Amino acid sequence: MEHKENGSGGQEPLDDIGKAGSGGEKKENASQPSTKKKKGGSVLMQKIGLSLVSLLIGALAASLVLYLPTDSKLREAQSELERLTGIEEQYAELQAEHSLFRSQSSIYKTISSLSMLESALLSADATRINQQLRYVEDDLDRLEVEGFDEIQQRMMSQFSKVKSSARSTPQAALNELRVLLNDLLLFSDNLY
Repeated sequence: MEHKENGSGGQEPLDDIGKAGSGGEKKENASQPSTKKKKGGSVLMQKIGLSLVSLLIGALAASLVLYLPTDSKLREAQSELERLTGIEEQYAELQAEHSLFRSQSSIYKTISSLSMLESALLSADATRINQQLRYVEDDLDRLEVEGFDEIQQRMMSQFSKVKSSARSTPQAALNELRVLLNDLLLFSDNLY
């Protein structure tokens, strides 16, 4: 057995040194795997963390790709809806105005036919009188204004007076005709 000198002048057997040296190395080797395990665990955690962050970024990018076009389409649809709502309101107003103008046009056409009947009554031409009576009657039948049924019935009643007196007493028919004309003019003015 060999001996090795230690610093105090004594000798230690070499086997002991080998054992002591190998024991010290074993302690270092034992501590190295635990740090390797710590380093390996921390690297694994970093990889998992990076994977999760990458997954999160990818999911966010995918949701943005899907969400942004949908959001812009929604905004476009909402602006289109607002525009169409305005147009619908304008359309309703225009329909009401159109109905009013149509009614007024029918009234003015009837007034024109009544004026032609007046001319026929003044000339005492029986053929023209009969023809104009038919035209006025057709115009009054076509004259339909919502909410004014009573006035229209009164005008038809007045026209019946004109019609019955037109053939026998043209002067009385002219007086009844003027009353009907005045009623139609007032009716036209009241439509506004």
